[in-house]
Amino acid sequence: MPIKYDLFQVNELSKTEGKYRARAVSSGKVTTEKLTEWIRQTSGISRAEAKGFIEVLTDSMLDFLADGYEVQLGGLGYFSVSVTSRLLDDPQEIRAESIRFNRLNFRAGKKARERLENERTVRVKQPRYKKKLPETTRQERAEILRNYLSNAPFITRADYSKITAMNQKHTAIEDLNHFIEEGWIQKYGVGRTIVYIWKK
Repeated sequence: MPIKYDLFQVNELSKTEGKYRARAVSSGKVTTEKLTEWIRQTSGISRAEAKGFIEVLTDSMLDFLADGYEVQLGGLGYFSVSVTSRLLDDPQEIRAESIRFNRLNFRAGKKARERLENERTVRVKQPRYKKKLPETTRQERAEILRNYLSNAPFITRADYSKITAMNQKHTAIEDLNHFIEEGWIQKYGVGRTIVYIWKK
């Protein structure tokens, strides 16, 4: 089965704005149950054995990842974890409890890359519609941001737009600048590296 894709307009305010880029379109989700049944049909082992194998493999990989190892899964690729913390002025300020898990990373292996690079692609046109989002006040968006920053070290403008369902970039920037003037967040960085932190 070929890899499905469609063309989507670039929304960034840059020289690429108004142009189109290909993006993969999902064919759906393969659940653990479906994967178990597929393994049973293609390997000849029982359903219980296939399910047990998946559970043991998952637990084993998580054990090694939790111990800081990079884990290779056959020709599929390599899994690793990353951590995050709040922004620091001095490395001596850091505390172990303020370092926390950020995300699970994946790097494709050679076999996976070669298999997928040689796969056919086919365009599947997706319906174009804009989901109508509920309107919020700046005060409501401020509360959403406070809740977010109570659990995260910083936020980007793009992430702020997502959590507040704010499609207009200039309105999101106006909000963040207003919150800076109110004195409860700070801006760090320049250009694409700008982040906002809670000024406690």
